[in-house]
Amino acid sequence: MALSRRTLLAGGLAAGAGLTSGCAGKPLDTLLTQAAHVPRTPATLVWWVSEIPSRNGPVVADLIIRAFERRHPHLRVRKSNALSTTDGNRAAVTTQLAGASPTPDVYLGDTTWPAQFGANSLALPVQTLLPKDFWGDYPAALRRVSEYRGAVYALPFYTDNSFLFYRKDLLAKHGLPVPRTWEELLRTARRIQRAGDAAYGFLWQASVSESLTCNVAEFLADAEAPVLDEAGRVALNGPGAERAFALMREFTETGVTPRTVTTYAEADSQDAFTGGRGVFLRNWSYAWGNAANRSVSKVAGRVGVVPRPGFDGDGPRGVSCAGGWSNFVNPNSHHLGAAVAFARFCAGEEAQMILLKHAGVIPALEGVLTRPEARRVGDPTLTRAHELRLVARPVQTPYYPQVSKALYTQANAVTGGRATPAQAVRAARADIRTALEGRAL
Repeated sequence: MALSRRTLLAGGLAAGAGLTSGCAGKPLDTLLTQAAHVPRTPATLVWWVSEIPSRNGPVVADLIIRAFERRHPHLRVRKSNALSTTDGNRAAVTTQLAGASPTPDVYLGDTTWPAQFGANSLALPVQTLLPKDFWGDYPAALRRVSEYRGAVYALPFYTDNSFLFYRKDLLAKHGLPVPRTWEELLRTARRIQRAGDAAYGFLWQASVSESLTCNVAEFLADAEAPVLDEAGRVALNGPGAERAFALMREFTETGVTPRTVTTYAEADSQDAFTGGRGVFLRNWSYAWGNAANRSVSKVAGRVGVVPRPGFDGDGPRGVSCAGGWSNFVNPNSHHLGAAVAFARFCAGEEAQMILLKHAGVIPALEGVLTRPEARRVGDPTLTRAHELRLVARPVQTPYYPQVSKALYTQANAVTGGRATPAQAVRAARADIRTALEGRAL
């Protein structure tokens, strides 16, 4: 029987305390001792993994498994195919893990999961098993999203980064530069729309979903307005937050963004852009492959990509939500040492180079992004990823799904003209406070 989100969290404190002193009847120290050593005897791991997009045909997960098995000839890894949607994946693996199943030994999960899974004892804390300099090779935001209360519950695998895609031909026709600020983007988009060269100025995602939370997190970071403070308390408030919400409202009020954006997820905005109806698009790095594909894109060969703009002034530019996927270790695994070794291998240089060469994703290891092989791939989102300023969503709470709902509900309202920016910020703040108390919205 599947456990509800509320059921899991209701047992989360007891379960979390149990992992501190023991899990599956064993003290945590015993589990970590087992996890610190790769076994010398044969073992087979089960890796719960969704399909990893491929650039050139090979099944990427199989390439990584074979590379790991060459390093550890006595170990084998068997794939357990995960579901295709993040929410479906989370529900399915949560049900399995909450039943104390020893498999999967390692599971690939979203970067929003660590606090939720750590609080409910569904992931092994691995910080004591990592070298002290481990995180120096990864974006700081990935460490922040991997931690909960000082413990690390996930090891980075690959990232989803957002960019601004734009029509090179339309900017050239009007003699306009690529905008560096949102204010400049609004002016540029309106000019091209008034000339009749595009129906939409800026396409993004504002449906009532996690897609909008990612956009909101970026706009708030542009305005240097945090959602939660370092202690995990609600911090959303003030002129910065209102400036971010006002920008979303301005996009639709001016007609730069169609009002139907309030129903758009990633595919909707991408289809409108590749269909030739937009000047600018905010989307994840994978959108480059579709925009450049002449078989599906009417604008192939006429698209450029740059980091997102920022607001006028000295604030940050190139902000991207830190999306992506990480590997977690099942604390009930019968092969903890092998499981940790595999998760670390996936985060290491050999596996990350396989991702660089063969996968349609951005590797988490920053050093591989500046390698000559990255330029040869021909994907500008790879070569420009190091320019981004990754920011974390407010995932440092096990109640993140409710916090996210508070953000996307009010952001959708302000974008659709049903609330003023000030009203939306106040309502979101109140709803986040309710969420952090563990109460339903």
